[in-house]
Amino acid sequence: MTRDGAIEVLQVAFKAGRKGLYRNFGPLPVSNGSYVILTVDRGIDIGKVISKHPPSDEMLDQCVGDCLRLAGEEDLERHRANNDFEKTVFQYCRERVEARKLDMKLTDCEVQLDRNRIRVFFTADQRTDFRGLVRDLAASYRARIEMRQIGVRDDARHRGGLGICGRELCCAGFLEDFQSVTLKMVRTQNLSLNPSKVSGTCGRLMCCLAYESEFYQKALKEYPQPGQKVNLMGIPREVLGVDIFRETVTVSGEGSGEPETVSLEEFRRRKSMTHSPPPPEPTAPEKEEAREVPKKRRRRRRRTSGAEKERSR
Repeated sequence: MTRDGAIEVLQVAFKAGRKGLYRNFGPLPVSNGSYVILTVDRGIDIGKVISKHPPSDEMLDQCVGDCLRLAGEEDLERHRANNDFEKTVFQYCRERVEARKLDMKLTDCEVQLDRNRIRVFFTADQRTDFRGLVRDLAASYRARIEMRQIGVRDDARHRGGLGICGRELCCAGFLEDFQSVTLKMVRTQNLSLNPSKVSGTCGRLMCCLAYESEFYQKALKEYPQPGQKVNLMGIPREVLGVDIFRETVTVSGEGSGEPETVSLEEFRRRKSMTHSPPPPEPTAPEKEEAREVPKKRRRRRRRTSGAEKERSR
């Protein structure tokens, strides 16, 4: 327990993945997955505990409120009633947007447990004057109205859905912060530049492209660049492609020959050689055969008679 009496720090999740840290003064610790009642600005709210941390000074400085108690059955019933109330507020807000002809797209609505605050999330291409809309909502529901303009990626997080992989959207499931995703990551992973293949439901590059980007950058440092000119055993070649999973390199053939795929280890070995290796040494039987010299046949002298000798003289 710290000097201010907190026994633990709770990370609590609200609607659409909104999170915050809250102090728990006990007397008992709270389990993960429990619904708790929290103090917030201008009232109380309900949230779900997703993680717990020791009450260090660093964590306590990030806390935005306190945990009052575990949510009871009455609190949970009120929370379920607020879910239906949010749909009513959202529908009324949409009607007022159309009536006032505002250039904005509504995303979601969130109502505090005590209904003292209503948050409306929306997207817009440019700044929008929504003061008239706020007056309409405040007059109808007698609550503090908070308009929050969000980006298209946050819009996808609020709406949820499935990605092209068939799983829940990463932003709606587990991502806390959005990382920057660039076309360089797409090229590094040798993926198609077709927008329909690499874009998510938000219209931006998919967040998952950043997951393996660092691995590809480190792995490709061990490989030559496609299109690079190299000398393998003194013969000029061109790198046509690499495969970091099979650990192979594809190079052009000698002259106009067929391309050749070799392992990365073999590629490095050939690259370190300045000329072709000498022919292999003959084996022992081959050496014995080379030593055997064929015997020359002796030419027989032809015997000549005495008459023939006289003629030759």
